[in-house]
Amino acid sequence: MTGPAGPPGPDGRSPTQALDELATLVADHLAAKELLVVWFAPYVLTMLHAELVRHGLAPLTERLPAGVAPVCDPLVLDRHADRYRPGSRSLRAVAEWYGVPHTRPGDPGSDAEAALLVAQAVAACHPPLAKLSRPALHSEQILWYAEQTARHPEALDWPFAVVEPLPWEPPPAA
Repeated sequence: MTGPAGPPGPDGRSPTQALDELATLVADHLAAKELLVVWFAPYVLTMLHAELVRHGLAPLTERLPAGVAPVCDPLVLDRHADRYRPGSRSLRAVAEWYGVPHTRPGDPGSDAEAALLVAQAVAACHPPLAKLSRPALHSEQILWYAEQTARHPEALDWPFAVVEPLPWEPPPAA
């Protein structure tokens, strides 16, 4: 039976090894003060945190003593910059609104590229956003996200929520 780590991938790495490599890349990127662009950062980074903890790996909070920053969430930017625009705020819809190609929605590489291009497009359409430094953009998003989710007590913290995942259990026998 496969445990929480799962079987090795096609490259021979276990999911735990791949997850550790991903976390190392993200931590190195943020430690270099490079902006991490993540669509719906509270969800994505909370899931990353939970999976790191579940696999017994150091979460980003331990890898980055100065904090998990700077993060840019194009969804927060779009909701702030164009608060009353009607329509969906899915990555697909927002990319279409800004004229950003998103050819394979749901594909991680395509989604990441679209998120980066949407962040650039939002900044291009709203020059005050483009003038913010990386630390200032990160700090402002904390405030904007708090305003955007004030009526949603179940909303995750920004840029992520510290969670303690439940231990893995095998699925019940059929």
